[in-house]
Amino acid sequence: MAKKKDDVRKEEGSPLSYSQIIDFFDRSPKGDIPKDLRSMLLEEPEPYKFNGIEVKREKAFRVNPTVPMIPKWFGASPKPCKARLPFPTRVLHQGREVNPLVVFNPDDRRTYNDISYPWGTICRVITAAGAGSGVIVGPRHVLTASHVVDWSGNSGGTVEVHRSAGAVRAVTAISRVWYYTKVTGNTVAWVENDEDYAVLVTSSRIGDLFGWMGTRTYNSAWDDEPYWWNIGYPGSIAGGMRPTFQNRKALDEPWYDFGPARSMSTNADLTPGNSGGPMFGFWNDGPYVVAVASSESSTTNWCSGGSWLTNLVRHARDKDS
Repeated sequence: MAKKKDDVRKEEGSPLSYSQIIDFFDRSPKGDIPKDLRSMLLEEPEPYKFNGIEVKREKAFRVNPTVPMIPKWFGASPKPCKARLPFPTRVLHQGREVNPLVVFNPDDRRTYNDISYPWGTICRVITAAGAGSGVIVGPRHVLTASHVVDWSGNSGGTVEVHRSAGAVRAVTAISRVWYYTKVTGNTVAWVENDEDYAVLVTSSRIGDLFGWMGTRTYNSAWDDEPYWWNIGYPGSIAGGMRPTFQNRKALDEPWYDFGPARSMSTNADLTPGNSGGPMFGFWNDGPYVVAVASSESSTTNWCSGGSWLTNLVRHARDKDS
């Protein structure tokens, strides 16, 4: 009697056919997850709520800054501790060494691993739109770029606090998003450069643990001065899995930008993944964010700020305390 084709495949150790795979698996659960294992399972995030704010574009807000919170249990430091990257893998082909697929850019960004304040306030924001950067600016409030938010699908999103390689210090879901403008698509239009920010409200009060930065409205008197720091998760460095910092960077408001939302060019090194990361400086009482990384062009990198940014953070904190 001749053997069936499927029987021959099984005897030879061949993979299962697609029809065999369908028969093999059963999606229906068989019992509950044991209690000692359930604690390892993160809940699937719920869709977050959108809350837009309607304002007149010609209205400029003169609001007081939102002040920073410095936690005493982590300490504070003027510069984050550097993280040691793994040595690049040596790749041999026919006995000759070739370059591996690891990018070490010759720019000013440096990886770090330090949860002392304010370096532990950095966040990695993950939605269906991709991964970006953010910073804690309130008890449960994270400032990021508007184009990092998934405006179309809204399948939920998460915030990772201080992701560094395989370790992350806290994870929380996004429950609400406050915004002025939904910046959508694969590019940020030039008319959106000055309003590309949103405030994420998180399920957990991560700011009470890690502290938060304050926010201030940018003043053009600071143009071209190297006051500013940036932290973020550029995909071009360590695969976007380690935070980076850079300092002594400048901002410059265009002469033609007079509205409450302002764009600023910068000499900071920004690549995809940096979006939403803060441009901040230090005052006597702590660090304040004046803009977030927004977009890049062939010759210029752009940030978004203005009085709308400060007002948006204050509004979100007042409504979702």
